[in-house]
Amino acid sequence: MPALADAGLLGAAAGFLKIGIMAFGGGISTVPLMRHEMIAQGLLEPGQFLTLLGLSQVTPGPLVINGATLLGFYKGGFIGAALCTMSAISGPLALLYVTKRTFSANPNLADRLDKAIRGPITGLLMMAFVYMAKPSVTDPMGVLLFLCSLGAASMGPLKRLYPLVVLAAGLAGAFLFSRPR
Repeated sequence: MPALADAGLLGAAAGFLKIGIMAFGGGISTVPLMRHEMIAQGLLEPGQFLTLLGLSQVTPGPLVINGATLLGFYKGGFIGAALCTMSAISGPLALLYVTKRTFSANPNLADRLDKAIRGPITGLLMMAFVYMAKPSVTDPMGVLLFLCSLGAASMGPLKRLYPLVVLAAGLAGAFLFSRPR
């Protein structure tokens, strides 16, 4: 990895503290926030960020934690890695602790919150479903494969064996779409 832009280890730790608190959803949804924090603070150049992102994705574990560990290591060795990693997880752990204490003190609050967010979360999941399905299902054979996969994953003995459904759908798609039409 090329030499990182000059910015302090404490700036990196503060950036990952903010990312940890604000990054809801995890995974790829955190990339825009990570990019903004790291490039705006001068921690990384855009090309360096892409290198960090690639390395963070190929190593096992959550993207933000991997990125924090890698950047911290380059900024300050083992101590830097530990500091940035702890910064990335301390905010969510603190929020989790406060939430648990609040819900333990007010059991009705947890039920009310669950009922209040059920609808919006279902709507967000449906939006994600539509956004991913539109470009993916483009012809009648794709629609048939999609419906068969959805049916297999939602009923019968395959209901709990999603990896098998994904594997079978992938093999069926490879077979159906590799043949000339």
